[in-house]
Amino acid sequence: MIGPDRDEAGREALDALAGSTTTPDPEILAAVQEGLMAVPAGSPSAWFEVPRQRTRVRPANLSSRRSTES
Repeated sequence: MIGPDRDEAGREALDALAGSTTTPDPEILAAVQEGLMAVPAGSPSAWFEVPRQRTRVRPANLSSRRSTES
């Protein structure tokens, strides 16, 4: 069973998604900011650290797969 605080937080989250016009709670905003600040940010050059597929040393061709039987 979910506790009353979690039920209230769930309702507030649903209201926020529905476009509720109520002012956000400062405690919630502080908790969100704290959570976001705790997430490590990637380096600016992280895109270059993405692994890529290896390039082929030689082009694939069918002649290397054919058997030498006559």
